[in-house]
Amino acid sequence: MELQAVIGQLYLIEGATQDTAASGPQGVPGVLAISAPPKAARGRERDSLFVHLSLSGPPAGYGELAQTLLDLIRDHYFQSSGGVTSALRTAIMEANQRLLRVNISGKGALREGALVCAVMRGQELFMVQTGEAFALIARNFGVERLPAGEPDRMTPLGRTAGLDLRYFHNWLEPGDMLLLADPRLTNLPAEAVKRALVDSTVEEALPQLRQMIGQETARLLLVEFIDEAPPDLPDVMVAAPTAAPRRDIRPAGQKDNPPPAQNKRKSSPPQVVLPSAEEVQDTARQATSRAAIGAGVATGWLADLMGRLRPPREAQTRSNGRGSDDGWALPALIAVLIPIIVAVIVTSVFVQRGRVQRMSEIKRDMNEAIGLAAQTDDALAQRTYYNEVLLLAAEAEVIRPDDPDVQRLRQTALVQTDLIEDVTRLAGRRLYTYPAGANMGSLVLREGLNGDIFALDRGTGRVFRHETAEDFVTFTAETASEILFSGQAVGNQIVGTLFDMTWRSRDTQVSEAGLTMLDRAGLLTTFVPTFGELQATKLGLASEWQNPVAITYFNERMYVLDPGAARIWRYFAEGSGFFVDEEQRAIELPDLDKAVDIDIYAEDGSILVLYGDGRMRRYVNGSLLWEETNLRDSGMTTPLIAPTRLKIIGRGLNSSIFVADPGSGRIIQLSLGGTFLAQYKAVDLETDQELFTNMGDFDIAESPLRIFVTTSNGLYVATQN
Repeated sequence: MELQAVIGQLYLIEGATQDTAASGPQGVPGVLAISAPPKAARGRERDSLFVHLSLSGPPAGYGELAQTLLDLIRDHYFQSSGGVTSALRTAIMEANQRLLRVNISGKGALREGALVCAVMRGQELFMVQTGEAFALIARNFGVERLPAGEPDRMTPLGRTAGLDLRYFHNWLEPGDMLLLADPRLTNLPAEAVKRALVDSTVEEALPQLRQMIGQETARLLLVEFIDEAPPDLPDVMVAAPTAAPRRDIRPAGQKDNPPPAQNKRKSSPPQVVLPSAEEVQDTARQATSRAAIGAGVATGWLADLMGRLRPPREAQTRSNGRGSDDGWALPALIAVLIPIIVAVIVTSVFVQRGRVQRMSEIKRDMNEAIGLAAQTDDALAQRTYYNEVLLLAAEAEVIRPDDPDVQRLRQTALVQTDLIEDVTRLAGRRLYTYPAGANMGSLVLREGLNGDIFALDRGTGRVFRHETAEDFVTFTAETASEILFSGQAVGNQIVGTLFDMTWRSRDTQVSEAGLTMLDRAGLLTTFVPTFGELQATKLGLASEWQNPVAITYFNERMYVLDPGAARIWRYFAEGSGFFVDEEQRAIELPDLDKAVDIDIYAEDGSILVLYGDGRMRRYVNGSLLWEETNLRDSGMTTPLIAPTRLKIIGRGLNSSIFVADPGSGRIIQLSLGGTFLAQYKAVDLETDQELFTNMGDFDIAESPLRIFVTTSNGLYVATQN
C-alpha cells in the first residue's frame, strides 16, 4: 500500500496564531514538509521528508539560519543515495557542522537546538532525532512517544562535532498521525493529546492542539497518513509519492497489518527481513533446477560425444560394407561416465542446499544478536553482540558475497557500534597506488585554491606531487610527478634522508609559498609550485641533532622536534633560509624525549605536544594550559593508544586540533581549549577493513570534511558518505 501525507502546520507566538504563508517560503520557521523533487537521487523518488528544527531563542530570531539548515538537510538527503537512515544521518551531521561553525565564529547569538527528521516511504516511517527532540505517533490503540523515556545523553545540535543520534522505524496504517513539535511541549497532557490525535483528522486535531497550548509559543507539524488524497483540504497540503505503488516489504509471515509489538519496541534498530521457510525452499528448488539444467547440458554433450565416437549402424555398414557387433569400448565408457555425472549432480544439489541453509542460519543468528543488543543497556554487552554480528557477516561473505540482507545487518551493527562509541563513520576511497617498495609518510595539502597533494615516501626517499583540482580529489594528471629524491643534487647540495615536510606560507621573507622538505643532515629544500623550482639551504645546529622527527612554522620561524635531544630547535627566517639566535636556540619542555609531533597555534604561539604513550599537552610560555585528563573529562572515553601525528586545521576561532591514532584506528577532533569534539573511523571500500589503523600521515580539507591519509602504498580520501 502506498500512503499519502496530509500536512498541517501551526505557528503560535504567545498564544497568537501566525500567518504561516507570511512566515517564509516553507511556512513555519524551522519546519519542513516536502515530497521528493523531480531530480532526486535514485531510490529517493517515493520519499517524503518531514523536519522539525528548534534552536535556542525565539523562532522569529533564527528564521533565516533555520531555513539555511533546512535547505542543507533537504539537499543532502535527496541528492544522496543509499539507505534512508544513513542519508538522514549524513544530512544531520552536515547541518550540525554548519551550525557549529556559525557558533564558533562568534557572529551573532549562540544557537543550539533539537532536530527530528522523518521520512515516509510506502508504509514505512524512518526517523532520526538529536538533542531534546521528540515525536508522537497516534494509532487506533493510542499514542506512542519517541523516545519512550528521557535519553541518557542528549547532545544539542551545534554544540560539538559529535551527536547522540536516535533511530526509529515504524510501520504505518491509514489513519495514523505524526506530531513533531518544540521540546517544551513534551509535557502536554497525555489524555488530551490522545483525544486530539487518535481516530481524528488534521483539520479536527489542530484546533484542539491550539487550545491545549494556550498562551505559549509553539511550532507544530502534524501529518496524517491516508491511502487516498481528500477531495478538498484548503488549510492543509498533501505530500504524495510520485512513483507507482510497489509491493509491500514486510517481515516473513506477516499478512496485512504488522503486529502491534513491532510498533512498541523498546529500542529501534532498523528492521531486518529474514527469508521465510517458503523462500528458503524456493531457493533450494532454484538450485535443483539449475543442477537439472546442468545435467541436461552434460547429457547433450555426452550424446554428441557418443555420436562422434560411434556413428549410426546404417552409416557404419555403408562405410565398412558390413555390420560390427564386437564394439565393447563404448559401453564401458558409458558405464564409467554415467555414475560420475550422477554423483556430480547430486553433490552440487546438496552443496547448494547446504549453503542456502547455512545462510538462513547466519541471518537468523545475526538478527537475534541485534535484537539481544537492543534489549540491554550494558554497553559492553551491546558491543559483544554487535561484534558477533560482524563475525557472522564475514562468514556469510565467503558463502555468498554481497548478499543484500547480510550487508544491511552488518551495516546495522557498525552503525550501532559507532553510536555506542560516539564515532562518526567515514567511507575511504583509494585515490592513488604508489610503486612497490613504498612506505608513505608525510602528507601535505597545498594551501589556497589551487589544489595539489604532496606525499613523502620514506621507503625510497622520494617526494611525489599529485596535481589536482580545487577539491583535491579530482586529479588533473594520471600519474604523480617526482619532485625530489634522496641523493639528488640541488645546487651544490646533496639531499640526504628526508624525514618530514610542511607548507611554508608567503611572508615578509619569501614572496612565494612553497613546500619545505628537511633531511636529517639539516638540508632544507623548498619546492615552489608557481615556478616549479627547487631551492636548498643548510640549517645551523644540525650537528647537534640526534633524532629529528617533525617540523612546523610559526611567526616566520621554523621549529624542529628532536626527541633524541629532548628539545625543540628554533630557527629565525632570513630570506629563503634561516639563522640561529644563540639566546633562543631551543625550547625545553617536560618529557620531550617521548614526543612524536608538535604544532603551534598561530594566534598566541602556544605549543601542542603529542606523546607516543597517548599523552597530549598544550603549553603557553612554558606553562601547562591543559593536558590529556581534560580530554577524558570532556567526553573522550577511549584514550589515545598510539598517536603519531598532530595538526591544527583552520584559522582563528574556527581552528580545531586533529590527532591521528592508528593504535585505535581513529582520528579525533578537539577544540583549542582541550574539549573533545568528535572522533572518526573509516572503512576502506575496497577491502572492507579499517583504514586508519594503517595510516602514515593525514591532512584535512574542510567544507565538506575530507580526510586524506597515506598508508604503506596508497593515498586515500575519507568522506561522510
